[in-house]
Amino acid sequence: MTQLDLFADLASTEPAEPPRVPATFTGAAESAPAVTPAAATRGGASPIARPTSIRARRLRLPSNPHDAAWRIGEAVASAWNTQRGGTAIEVPIGIVAALALIRPKGPQGPDLAHQILAQDDDQLIRMYREIWAGHWMHRPDLIDRARILHQWLNDDDHSKHRLHLTRAVTQAALRAGIFCLTGHDDPYFRAATDVLSPVMNLTRSTGAQQGLGEYHTPWGVAEAMGHMLISEIQLAFTGEPRPGEHISDPACGSGGLLRAAAQSMRERGIDPATMRWSGVDVDEIAAACTAVNAIIWSLGPNVTVACADSLIQPNAVEEAMAEARAIIEHRDRLFDQASMIAGIRKAQTLLAQAAAA
Repeated sequence: MTQLDLFADLASTEPAEPPRVPATFTGAAESAPAVTPAAATRGGASPIARPTSIRARRLRLPSNPHDAAWRIGEAVASAWNTQRGGTAIEVPIGIVAALALIRPKGPQGPDLAHQILAQDDDQLIRMYREIWAGHWMHRPDLIDRARILHQWLNDDDHSKHRLHLTRAVTQAALRAGIFCLTGHDDPYFRAATDVLSPVMNLTRSTGAQQGLGEYHTPWGVAEAMGHMLISEIQLAFTGEPRPGEHISDPACGSGGLLRAAAQSMRERGIDPATMRWSGVDVDEIAAACTAVNAIIWSLGPNVTVACADSLIQPNAVEEAMAEARAIIEHRDRLFDQASMIAGIRKAQTLLAQAAAA
């Protein structure tokens, strides 16, 4: 069995033990790649067109990342519909989300896409479970919000059709070049577009979208609104956004406005991880996508995503924060119990060795 080092980059940028996020959600930013001065240009050529790292050169960002994301969405939707996937669109979206959460180990490393496709069906399911579990250790609050995208993986017995669909969608996303959009070290490159929005829009029926009142904000509009949002903050506080400022979207969809605002900050040399972010959406799948995107785009530790109708639940963000604190505390208790059990077993081993000496 091929062993995939899926969390090589995660291990290199995160502490060995997952951080305990303060209950107030106002602590320092989580470990994340620093924003380089070269990526913060105020005019002239876009920093997207000038990747500086070896990884960025190997995984060259497409000239139009939004078009590339749409092509991935089309490929995934085609594979799903051709193979009669049905209405369980959380499956293809969850597969694309999991792939977007991993990155190739290094510029000279093996072809991760080839390794993934070389696995058998059971190994593929196990790999996706491990991806979600690994990220749950670091961000249980966001991964729990995205539960609808991965809970199907916990089924005891996957049908042959489900396994076939999983492989078909995986193959479509990888061959369409998802790692060229999400496989970069620099969060500015990873946040160049939203790979989940096209999948969500193209796999969901028109009737379902209308029933949810869902409207996809065009990329250009989202970019303009993101820049306007940061400009408004500048006017309100007579300067650049300051650490701890709250950026919120009460109808966030998959997080497009938050992404655009974060990119605008990076272009100003500001690390989005120093801000507070929140998004609310009535659609469970859209809220799940925002939660995953917050990790992909490195928005930092102070991110809250609520699944609610912000018009009738004005305290949705505060309630979601309370839920997130409870989830993080549960994670910490599990880690404490695991550490205690490991300590007891180690002591028992030492005692047994001493008795045998």
